[in-house]
Amino acid sequence: MAKIFKELNYLLDRKQKLNLAWLGVLIFVGGLLETLSVSMMLPVVTVILNSANLQEHRTIRLILSFVHVESLESLTVILLSALIAVYILKNLFLLYLTWEQSRFIAFNRNIMISRVLREFLNRPYEFYLDADIPTVFRMTDSDIPQVFNMMLDLIQLASELVVATALSIVLILTDYKMTLFLLAVVVAMTLGLSFLIKPKLNRLGILNQNIQSRIAKWRIEAIYGIKDVKVLDRTEFFASHYEDSGRIGAGVSRDYSVLNALPRITIETVFVCAILSYVLFVLLSGHDPTLFFSKLSVFGMAAMRLMPSVNRINTYFNNLSYEQPCLDYLYENMDPKKLARVTGRPSAAGQKVEPLRVKDKISLKHITYAYPGTDKLIFDDADMEVPYAKSVGIMGSSGAGKSTLVDILLGLLKVKDGEITCDGTDIFSCYPSWLANIGYIPQSIYLVDETIRDNIAFGIDHSEIDDDRIWQVLEEAQLADFIRELPEGLETTIGDRGVRLSGGQRQRIGIARALYHDPEILVFDEATSALDNETEAALMEAINSFHGKKTMVIIAHRLNTIEKCDYIYKVEDGKIIPTTL
Repeated sequence: MAKIFKELNYLLDRKQKLNLAWLGVLIFVGGLLETLSVSMMLPVVTVILNSANLQEHRTIRLILSFVHVESLESLTVILLSALIAVYILKNLFLLYLTWEQSRFIAFNRNIMISRVLREFLNRPYEFYLDADIPTVFRMTDSDIPQVFNMMLDLIQLASELVVATALSIVLILTDYKMTLFLLAVVVAMTLGLSFLIKPKLNRLGILNQNIQSRIAKWRIEAIYGIKDVKVLDRTEFFASHYEDSGRIGAGVSRDYSVLNALPRITIETVFVCAILSYVLFVLLSGHDPTLFFSKLSVFGMAAMRLMPSVNRINTYFNNLSYEQPCLDYLYENMDPKKLARVTGRPSAAGQKVEPLRVKDKISLKHITYAYPGTDKLIFDDADMEVPYAKSVGIMGSSGAGKSTLVDILLGLLKVKDGEITCDGTDIFSCYPSWLANIGYIPQSIYLVDETIRDNIAFGIDHSEIDDDRIWQVLEEAQLADFIRELPEGLETTIGDRGVRLSGGQRQRIGIARALYHDPEILVFDEATSALDNETEAALMEAINSFHGKKTMVIIAHRLNTIEKCDYIYKVEDGKIIPTTL
């Protein structure tokens, strides 16, 4: 339990902790109202059952005189009315408490998911080279909701502990022998069951995490690769594996439900049997049952409220054991010591920054790079220069490192040695400004199932999109005429990953997107390699129109792609060598 509080203490900010403290106050008040509603039953039952005897009691007569009540009947009416009022007040308050708990959980769960997503998006590109993406999805879709279920369980556990403690005090005052007997039985049962069940639930929680990642994996692979799945007729393969993983998950859910219900059923059975055994013992001892009937009525009512409370306390403890692996994983990924090793440079999202302008040249000096976890050097003391307003072509065999070179130039990959400078300024000293001056066109353009306008102004709020600029870059990408012919123009939706567009049109959308912010530097990462010769020639006409206007780096799949470049480099044996066609 101490570990849970330590991890939650780190994950929650000051405002969230204050909200939790306020919930604690409300829970305490709710517990007092619960106790009051039960403890008031004793005087009410006593007055109703023993009115004749109480009428002659000197203390009762003094109370009646003090409250200006003439008869026990009137006192009974007052007590019953007060009890009704207390129950109404209690239940209205508990409804408000439920609202506060639900509000805290729902809104802060959303805040935490957004915070985790932001953390992952800010991690370096290298993190995603070997990241377990289904597990990342599981973290936001499953682990965080489970953590907030855990927090709700902790809140409700605190509420039930307050109620159980207060009711136990009332019961001790009513009949301490029976209460101590029952408490001993319940505590022994709770500890015993917790000792037996907690390790099993913890293992189930870990197994559930693993299987949820597997389920997400099969779903992602099937949907993202739907074209290959259909063409190769592999539908049954993916559906079967998804079903098999789901079957294991169903088994975990079944075992969890059984183990979670076991304490409730066991404690309920033992609790009722213990009360009935105590009553039987009193009767067999020769005591007159009428002497303790009023106490037994109150005791029974309190026990009716206490028994579910004890059951829920055990359920919450079980839930905590099952949910703790999710909290541990979230804490591990949000631990500041680990974040210091994996978190990338601060994002410039939402900030307007001045682009890092090129006046002379971009230089890669003494670059040495190997992918994380390997010793094989992709580049070893390599150099390259990109002069201002010139075009630089990069050629090389497949696997030589051409795309890696572009990722280094963009700052996505961090070199072991060397530096990337713009007019002598290290790009990482002002990285957001460096990115603000780059337009990147990859081989495969990432398109979303939105309008053409939204895909060109990618990641910009609709209200902030400049349509005039949209049409300007469409003209530059030689796509404006095609868009004008569409019935819905810029409002045309293009389908998932642009399936309603041809390959050449998708690449032109990518060029228009890269040009939207009017960058000085354009980087083409084999942007035409997937196109047929005719389409490539048409697209190269648009690209060549930027010669002398933009600083360009073009990775070639075909030599004719870079034949008009001012400078050409060949990537070979870890070096970047100046060459000619």
